[in-house]
Amino acid sequence: MNGFLLVDKPRGITSFYCVRILRKLAGLKRIGFVGTLDPLATGLMIFAFGEATKLINLLENSDKAYETVVRLGAVSDTYDAEGKITENAVAQNEGAQKPTKEEIAKVIGENFSGAREQMPPAFSAIQIGGKRAYDLARKGQKVELKKRLVHFYSIEVVSYSWPLLRLLVHCGSGTYIRSLAHDLGERLGCGGYVEVLRRVSIGKHKVDEAVKLDDLDAESLKKAVIAPQDFLTELSVMELDDEEYGILGNGGFVEGRGAGGHNAGDAKAGAILAVYKGQCAGVLEKFNGKLKFRKKFNMIAEPC
Repeated sequence: MNGFLLVDKPRGITSFYCVRILRKLAGLKRIGFVGTLDPLATGLMIFAFGEATKLINLLENSDKAYETVVRLGAVSDTYDAEGKITENAVAQNEGAQKPTKEEIAKVIGENFSGAREQMPPAFSAIQIGGKRAYDLARKGQKVELKKRLVHFYSIEVVSYSWPLLRLLVHCGSGTYIRSLAHDLGERLGCGGYVEVLRRVSIGKHKVDEAVKLDDLDAESLKKAVIAPQDFLTELSVMELDDEEYGILGNGGFVEGRGAGGHNAGDAKAGAILAVYKGQCAGVLEKFNGKLKFRKKFNMIAEPC
């Protein structure tokens, strides 16, 4: 089974627990995914099966979109509703000045647009010395993280009724929505944390196209997995004949040529999917005007 699967992750389980469920259903150990989702979060995850895990790097930098509800007037040590919550004086005082929708939009426009530095949450899956940051944080150990450059393409205020602020966020890879909520609360002077989070897209792939984890069994999973050449349609494809596959498989080089309306010389990032007898055989790249395997798949008896 080599291919990709779009899953609508439910609330309350980790991304890694999803992998455990899929491994059991597929009878396959080699499963990876693009972009971790917190247990609190729901929405789109992309899983790669078998040899398709070699293609995850082609998706890792995809932009993402999230729907989130930020609760203002309090802070959380995890930056979300699952942490220790401390109310702000604004929330406790009925007469205190609360931010208006216009003020919120102004703060967002001034502080969360384009390329920005962002500090990840201490409770995150980032590795520090081979250990997850959240494991260290849960043990009360000091977590020292560095700011990272992230990109906000757009943030839309969908609705606002104190203390709940609903946002639609389109951002680059590596952006933490929990940090966005926390930082926005700080700049508004009232605190804030994520109460609801749902990922609605990764690149061109939408959550509406995904299957629910609870609806999958071994048979439906097999039918839902999408072959790499049908999933990564933005890449060029080259159909290999027996001779070409034999030459490439032995480390040789072949001439490039287009297939399926694509030009093998115009592939994004130089990646060209090689297809042999209906199956993805790997990724080709240009070298001195010819093509060779960048990554070669171990072929299976039948296509997924």
